[in-house]
Formats: sequence, structure tokens, C-alpha cells
Amino acid sequence: MKQKTLQWIETFLFLVLNLSVFYAGADHPVPKCFLWLVLWIVMISLLQHIYLGWFLRRIYQTEFLCLHLAFCLGIGIASLFYVMHGRIDREYWLLILLVLGYGFMFYVVNRWLAHKFLR
Repeated sequence: MKQKTLQWIETFLFLVLNLSVFYAGADHPVPKCFLWLVLWIVMISLLQHIYLGWFLRRIYQTEFLCLHLAFCLGIGIASLFYVMHGRIDREYWLLILLVLGYGFMFYVVNRWLAHKFLR
């Protein structure tokens, strides 16, 4: 499988699954503001598609793994430091953990997909 094909498949699945989850949780009939959520998910999907092209070319470089993990760890430690010392509201810790978890899962899933389909 080619890298572009993998990018488009992953973008399509991300878009469809997210729209399905948000539509299932929405009120019925869907309010007008749901359109903004759809546009936001489409924009995130396109940004992820663009980033994925760059990401998949560098995924097997050892320096890239170290840089990616150090960046995630650094943001996590800085965020926890601020949460522990009360410099940001305590409700934001969940958002911080979600962002870090998404970044970690993005790396793990794409590393597995690249190993399975691109080699």
C-alpha cells in the first residue's frame, strides 16, 4: 500500500467515526450549531491528513521518536506542574491528558500501520 492511500484511508475513517460519535450524541433534530462542529471536524481531519504525510516519512527515525516522546513528556510535566501549583484551573487537567493521550495514540497507531502496510 502506498503512503498516500494510507493517509486518505486514515483521514476518511477519522472523519466518519468522529462524525458518527458526535451525531449519536447530538439532540435530534440536530441543532443548527451542529454545522460548526462538522466544519471543525473536517478541518481537523484535513490538518491531520497534511501532518500525516510528513509524519509517516519520518516515523522510523530514532531521533524523531526521541524528539516526539520528549516533547510529549515535556508538555505533560509542564502541564502537571501548573496544575499542581494552581496556576491554571484544575478542570484543564482532563483536557491536557486528552491531548497527550491523543498524541501518544496517534504515534502508536500510525507506527503500527506503517509497519503493517508500508514496509
